[in-house]
Amino acid sequence: MKKNYKLFFAALILLFFSSNFFASESASTAYLEGCKAFSRGEWNSAVFLLKKAASYPENDNPDTHYMMISAEIYAEDYKNALDDCEDFLRIFPESIYVPRIQYMKGKLLYNLGEYEKSIVVLSDFCHRNEENELYPSALFYIAECLFTDYKYDEAEAIYERIVTQFPSSEKVNAAQYRIENIAQRSREEKLLYLLKQTGEEYLSAKEEYEKQLKLYNSDAINSTRDKLMETQQKNKDLEEQIKNLEAQIETLKIEQLLYQRGLNGNTETAALDQSLENAEIAKETEVTESAEKTEAVGDAEKADANSESETDDKNKTSDDDYNENEAVKILKAKAFLIQQLLNEQNTAE
Repeated sequence: MKKNYKLFFAALILLFFSSNFFASESASTAYLEGCKAFSRGEWNSAVFLLKKAASYPENDNPDTHYMMISAEIYAEDYKNALDDCEDFLRIFPESIYVPRIQYMKGKLLYNLGEYEKSIVVLSDFCHRNEENELYPSALFYIAECLFTDYKYDEAEAIYERIVTQFPSSEKVNAAQYRIENIAQRSREEKLLYLLKQTGEEYLSAKEEYEKQLKLYNSDAINSTRDKLMETQQKNKDLEEQIKNLEAQIETLKIEQLLYQRGLNGNTETAALDQSLENAEIAKETEVTESAEKTEAVGDAEKADANSESETDDKNKTSDDDYNENEAVKILKAKAFLIQQLLNEQNTAE
């Protein structure tokens, strides 16, 4: 009986050690396969195998997790890499990989567009690890966050610090490029500002020019209309003067006939009648033409003020009175001439 118990316990011990041996062998195999995939650059396979290896207690250590996070970053699986970084900092706070994991976390936040959070994490890294070899790179990504957020002045100061204080850093060329890029942007912004100002001044000047041009055209039209009306009025006055002068000429002709001595009898009377008739016909023709012209000019002058219309009516009335007086003079002269001829005939008899 005792012999059977001994055999049973021996079997249990052998089973325990054999199971541990096989488990340890599986963990080692998974870890080695993950390392091989990592070295070949097969990032997705490396992530899968290293996660499997980390599930074994033998491989649940900072080395395995650090390699797994690196493989996720190379595979551009930034979200899972960020989560694993936070787990690493929580589980292994005393690991030698903590500064690198903190730097990776800040860079992953930058890649995910979380610029403010990235600045906070990387600034904390720089504060804690001023002598770390990743210090210039951390400064560079802080500046990149500021640059992406359009804070060019703050970013430029950090880029210049990298160039001057860390000339051997691998980020010097990139920082120098950013400095030149910011200078170019500054020049472009100044040019755009000047262009905007010039454009606004041009539009203002153009608007003022068009306004003045409209006013000038309006004044020119009004001036031309006034000159036209003035010229028409002058023509009308000249026509009236011509009529008056022609009437005066006819009157003078009649008076001249009165004083001529070579006239006698019916011949003189007929000549006088003919002259008077011609004068009356010419006067009627002139009056008719004057009325037609006055009507044409009146159509053009309808837009004038009421005062001008009243003035024209007064002038017209005055001209009619003058023409009537001339006609009366002519009739009186004719009657006087006829009376004189009759007196001469009676004396001769």
